[in-house]
Amino acid sequence: MLNREGISGPLINGNRERGTGILNNELYIGKLVWNRLRYMKDPNTGKRRSRLNQNKDWIIKDVPDLRIIPQDLWDGVKALAPSGGLPI
Repeated sequence: MLNREGISGPLINGNRERGTGILNNELYIGKLVWNRLRYMKDPNTGKRRSRLNQNKDWIIKDVPDLRIIPQDLWDGVKALAPSGGLPI
């Protein structure tokens, strides 16, 4: 019904490269990623802005006990949403 009315679900929106949004959260498949983003204050607005760190600086740890999504389901969703979000 929400799709028919053109109301997007904010939880599935995200950015695949930045690893944000519910469809990109690797914790669901048992991977914990640290240092993906850094935060800096914008001197013009005073607001905190996030910036993506280089992949080589990411710290990734497997935490299989935290996996809640089977790998085949994760892979299937990724195949349906190559841009990081499902079409509405």
